[in-house]
Amino acid sequence: MLKLDDSIFEYALYDVFNALAAEPGKPVELDALRCEWRTTGLRHSDLYMALDLLATAESLVPTGPQAWALTSEGASRARDVASVAAPTMADQVARSVLQVIRERLPAGMRRMPRSAGSRRSAATRVRVRSTARLVGI
Repeated sequence: MLKLDDSIFEYALYDVFNALAAEPGKPVELDALRCEWRTTGLRHSDLYMALDLLATAESLVPTGPQAWALTSEGASRARDVASVAAPTMADQVARSVLQVIRERLPAGMRRMPRSAGSRRSAATRVRVRSTARLVGI
């Protein structure tokens, strides 16, 4: 299993906000974030970790149960990440890792919207796992 540094998730989420043309204070819904996150090649669960990392760094604030908005500092950082003229070693490593992950993702999976059927089966898996914990299986 590949262990990734937290900065990889931060860079990926800043890229997502840039791709969505997010503005400071303007809410971005979870569905839009999920859709764009698929293009990173990272796991779906990594999105939540990235959101938590940016919220902890005060670059992002929740605006509702399933919406987030960039702060002015977060928007500035997102622009910096997107337009690095003289990248640091950390910038280069993060970009390289994200590129390798994207290349491993099958082309057909990069922009495929999630169907209602797959959402239902994901919800079923969560219910089964929760029930199994309660029963002690």
